[in-house]
Amino acid sequence: MLKVIHCDTHEHIFRHLTSLEQASEVRTTPNALLWLDLQSPSEQELAKLGQEFQLHPLAIEDATREHQRPKVEEYESFYFVVFYSVSLNANSPELDICELDMFLGKNYLITVHNGHILELDEVEQRWTRNAKQLEWGVGVLLYTLLDTIVDRYFPVVDEMVNQAEELEDQLFTGAVRQAVFTQELLEVRKRFLTLRRIATPERDALNTLTNRDNPIFDEHALVYFRDVYDHITRLADTIDLYRDQLSTTMDANLSIVSNDLNKVMRTLTSASIILMADSLLAGIWGMNFVNIPELRLQYGYFGALVLMAAVSILLLFFFKRLRWF
Repeated sequence: MLKVIHCDTHEHIFRHLTSLEQASEVRTTPNALLWLDLQSPSEQELAKLGQEFQLHPLAIEDATREHQRPKVEEYESFYFVVFYSVSLNANSPELDICELDMFLGKNYLITVHNGHILELDEVEQRWTRNAKQLEWGVGVLLYTLLDTIVDRYFPVVDEMVNQAEELEDQLFTGAVRQAVFTQELLEVRKRFLTLRRIATPERDALNTLTNRDNPIFDEHALVYFRDVYDHITRLADTIDLYRDQLSTTMDANLSIVSNDLNKVMRTLTSASIILMADSLLAGIWGMNFVNIPELRLQYGYFGALVLMAAVSILLLFFFKRLRWF
């Protein structure tokens, strides 16, 4: 699915094109700014795109393969940028992530992705509303796109933070069902790790865009990219903070489980020692020797039971003092 928006930066006029050939022709006209969005393209479509816009085959190959690391790569006439869209899935413990590959030239931005990305609809609205900034070139369009993607991270992180704090409260209030709690804890921690693997390289990519002499971006646009960099830096710091907090919560949970296990083992050990003492007395009088004087006592059986009970009570009292029960 191909969507092409042409903007005349002088007249502030937007119009939609219907084919890749039209986009290639319009690209050479003065004051032209293009945004091409390809959803789930085939390899043939990407190859044709590379021919029309003279894109490097290695960049086309990266756009064909999914699960690229967020990055910025500079080629002779364009930049290749990889970012990720992130959202929560109510029906799955996994985060919904969608790779967005971008080719950035002097007067064009090409976005390639599989599946629908909600942020792109918002970007189109923001871009068409900010007509006064169109003279700043394609940098404004890229900023609008990256800013929208990064802003969508914050509700996701806020929800994950709420889940992490709720789990921590459950742990320290004692309202924990161990199997369910451990599973939820691991799921939230996995989400933080997934988002960290995305946010940290994206922060490095934005640092690359803002801290180099960039012939593509206008000086005014670089200020906006620094703002996005500040946002994702704050986001990455929050992710690292709560990832460490979840690790601490997990260690505390393991300590509680270990402590509960020690309590059970102490109780079982105490019961075993009491039974061993009774078994010792029973074993002594159960030996097959002829000369065992107690066997001839009239009330020897009852005396043995009383002795066993007395020893058991004394051991029970002793272990109570040790708080093994």
